[in-house]
Amino acid sequence: MGGLLADCPAVWLVGGSCGALLQGVALDAVPRDLDVYVDASGAKDAHARLQSFSLDEQAYSKTGMYGSLLSHYEIEGVQVELVGSLSVRVKQSEYEVRVVDVLSRFARSGSIGGVPVRFMPLAHELLFNVLRDRPDRYEPIAAAMRTDMSLHRPSLLALLASNRIGPDAVSKLRELLPLPDEREETTDER
Repeated sequence: MGGLLADCPAVWLVGGSCGALLQGVALDAVPRDLDVYVDASGAKDAHARLQSFSLDEQAYSKTGMYGSLLSHYEIEGVQVELVGSLSVRVKQSEYEVRVVDVLSRFARSGSIGGVPVRFMPLAHELLFNVLRDRPDRYEPIAAAMRTDMSLHRPSLLALLASNRIGPDAVSKLRELLPLPDEREETTDER
């Protein structure tokens, strides 16, 4: 899959349970698919590169708390989901996945099958799973992040600063991770 997108002009990141596992998070469940995140502006280019493996056409999907430009593929027996500009709206939170402007700055590099890829920051995986109330995911992700908060704190603070995250979600994040208080967060951004 990475080889198919290697020269794609779109910035893309591998996320979801596969991305978390490949970054050392110990999850109980085996991933069902491989999630690839792009901004809507890059979704068309990425889809064109994967077109011969396509199971459907790209379409905007709004289901419950989620909205995104989705398309699905099967590549060498692996189910792949291309997720363009994911948004999550729940309770008092509105979270927009911004690959180019925010997340790619904090992406870690690795490989899948010897092909270089970049991964969604674990801070995204944590926040996303807190918002959708998935303790089976957010607890092991938080445990992995706690091993080196200096690596993960900048991306989490950037996500909190660039999105509207409600008090319940922030409270849960504070239970899971050592975070600076709000005054320090404001100071860090200046």
